[in-house]
Amino acid sequence: MAEHVLSGHVRVEERARGRRVWIAEYQRADGSRTRKTLGPAWVRPSGKRTARGAVLWRAGHGSKPDDSYLTPAEANERLARLLDAERRRPGPAVRAPRAKTFGEAIDAFLHHSEHVAGVEETTLRGYRVASGMLAEEEFPRETPVRTITSERIDAYQTRLLTTPVARGGREPRPLRRKTVRNRLLVLSGILGRARALGWIATNPAREIRIVPDPGANPDFNVLTPKQVEAVAAAMTVIPDGELPLMRNGLVDERSVAVMRACRAIWAEAVRLAAYTGLRFGELRDLRWRDVDWHGRNLHVRRNTPTSAPAGVRSKRPKGRRGRSLPLIDQVVDVLRRLEQAGVPTGPDDLVLPNAAGGMLDAGKVRAAFYAGLARAGLGYMREKDNPITLHDLRHTFGTLGVRTAPVTDMQQYLGHAQIQTTMRYVHFRPRNEAAARLSEAFASEE
Repeated sequence: MAEHVLSGHVRVEERARGRRVWIAEYQRADGSRTRKTLGPAWVRPSGKRTARGAVLWRAGHGSKPDDSYLTPAEANERLARLLDAERRRPGPAVRAPRAKTFGEAIDAFLHHSEHVAGVEETTLRGYRVASGMLAEEEFPRETPVRTITSERIDAYQTRLLTTPVARGGREPRPLRRKTVRNRLLVLSGILGRARALGWIATNPAREIRIVPDPGANPDFNVLTPKQVEAVAAAMTVIPDGELPLMRNGLVDERSVAVMRACRAIWAEAVRLAAYTGLRFGELRDLRWRDVDWHGRNLHVRRNTPTSAPAGVRSKRPKGRRGRSLPLIDQVVDVLRRLEQAGVPTGPDDLVLPNAAGGMLDAGKVRAAFYAGLARAGLGYMREKDNPITLHDLRHTFGTLGVRTAPVTDMQQYLGHAQIQTTMRYVHFRPRNEAAARLSEAFASEE
């Protein structure tokens, strides 16, 4: 047992009627200080003083009246025995700190994300939802965070990827890989914050292989420019069954005109998505002052994701950096048609407004796009294992653009943080000349 480092001293105090007693002042095992009367002092002044002016004592003359009297040497010996007894006492019980819980780790992660990292409100809302699902499905808030192991996390991920879940009355199926990945990344962020605060030694989520980003899969859908135009034209068609009727059974022409105007905007949104590669959140927040006619540039300065709550303010594009891309002829044609249609073109006006002048509803544009695919004879693209989505129009721009522009330029046009993301489009470059040269090389060999 390690000894406690204790200290003390003895001194003489004057009492009534000239009595002198020894007082021991010393430290106890629990860290507190105390004093104790040792007994009457058999002393006389030595004629010397300490540096602080205290009298130095020596043993008194002759024999002590009885054994209760103590000389300086005996008083110091008594103090030594007191300190030795204290050293043998067990030290103060050190209470282990209470184990931090997963709920506390969630709160710390969300607080840091909002107030220090400064993440956008939509991202923070996603963190909150994912954190709630983590606590509901596998890691209750009261779970000690230090009990969460990499084995448990790996088993949780496997269960999410393989266990069918019924949602919205649809046929049960496992969660999408992207959903599972996002949930595990949030878990890693929560545990990473706990590690930074010293609550755990390591982040167990970093020790497993999180399901890869499905967005990196090169198996995406691409439309040709001819197909883009066919789908956009089909989107403006109003089926007979959707024509608004008045009470007398006649078609309400005024309502039809409004519907045609809305569908025309939706069709132009699809064209712009394919010809610029803008994300839909960037597209719906595009303003006329972002159009540089003279320099043939289209600036991307803002982004309002479709997941943003109603009334949320615009934010910077993904990656928090603005960018610009060439204003190609096909985009100029779209913008001229919008001008001719009477869309307000003030600097702060939206390029693609809805009927009320606000931002487009992604759900309505998406539904119109899928209906347009069907009417254009491309409905089969929605029936594949990887059905085409509205976001695939961005892949259309990347695939066509990389055929002529350097990959580094396309990275900037698309706003990719990593060049590896842009490199997936290189697989779709035509290889006609390379195939001809290689064919000639193989044909020349005997």
